Amino acid sequence: MHHEPVIGVELRELCADVRAALDLDIALPDVETVSPDLLKPVLSRLWFAVLGGILRAEGGAAEGRRLLELLGRIRDAESAVAEARVVRRHAVLREVADALAWVRGAGTADDFLRRVPEAGCRLGFDRVLVSRVEDSVWKLHSMCVVREQERADELVAVGRASPPLLEGDIVEADVVNRSQSCLVFDVQNSHRVVRDLVRVGRSESYGVAPLAVHGEVVGMIHADRYYQRRDVDTTDQTLLSLMAEGLSDSLGRLVLLEGLAALHRGAGLPVASTAPAPQPDEVPLTPRESEVMELLAAGTSNRQIARKLLITEGTVKAHVTRILRKLDVTSRTEAISRWLRNRPAYRGYPSKVERRP
Repeated sequence: MHHEPVIGVELRELCADVRAALDLDIALPDVETVSPDLLKPVLSRLWFAVLGGILRAEGGAAEGRRLLELLGRIRDAESAVAEARVVRRHAVLREVADALAWVRGAGTADDFLRRVPEAGCRLGFDRVLVSRVEDSVWKLHSMCVVREQERADELVAVGRASPPLLEGDIVEADVVNRSQSCLVFDVQNSHRVVRDLVRVGRSESYGVAPLAVHGEVVGMIHADRYYQRRDVDTTDQTLLSLMAEGLSDSLGRLVLLEGLAALHRGAGLPVASTAPAPQPDEVPLTPRESEVMELLAAGTSNRQIARKLLITEGTVKAHVTRILRKLDVTSRTEAISRWLRNRPAYRGYPSKVERRP
């Protein structure tokens, strides 16, 4: 922002004056990289340093007046920084809105996901990865970098060759289970990351945010500041969370429209198998599996299904895995498409399944 270098110059002068007045070794901020978010803690340190000098009152009345004047300048600088942070926040929101508008122009869910990484790089991240989450499996989709695209291609290839399971104490498992964004630091030494991926990516820190549809996490966005040679921070986390939230709403509507279009055409979504779709009555689903299937078709998340049926989320995932196998499909979307297409009389719960209290 045009006002940030001005604030940086003023703060540099203020630091120099405080250093001279108190004979302290105070680092001068770099006006080329300064930002309002980084200035607040600097001003806080200056305030307490000068306040301490006043309380000690070692320089007499004249020195006390000089330090009081410095406190006033610090207070004015804090006000200017607070104003700059508000301006910057509005500018960031506009940038996020512009990036989301470009992604929303996608005609399919696959094209949508391919646009996400570039949108993230437009917001200032150096490398952005988008992935799908299917039944506790982390499936890397596409990645954008500001340089060295071959490294991005290598990382995606490694992830696709051996899709990691979202289990144990890896960070991404927490992101999916809690549906919350987070920051990861000291990546190369962490035991909570997928070693094969971080070895290729070489990140020292990154942020990750979930993409959720109907309350169910269906994907993730990873981003870092690798070429800027700095760790991600809370501002990056907020930016990533805002982006993920906006993308989730659009992705949910796009997936629904794709599913309805497929039903209208009378041809399900692409499937791996060319075998005819099994008819529901021919599929040996148990009463509980049928109940789970109907809830899935209604757009209910694993967590909501678990609450409705008074079972654990782990049990729901196990039911879903068996349902996919029995219907001979590879995703929930395919399962729902086949289930609804072959049940024209569908009106909520099937009459054959006994409702549980």
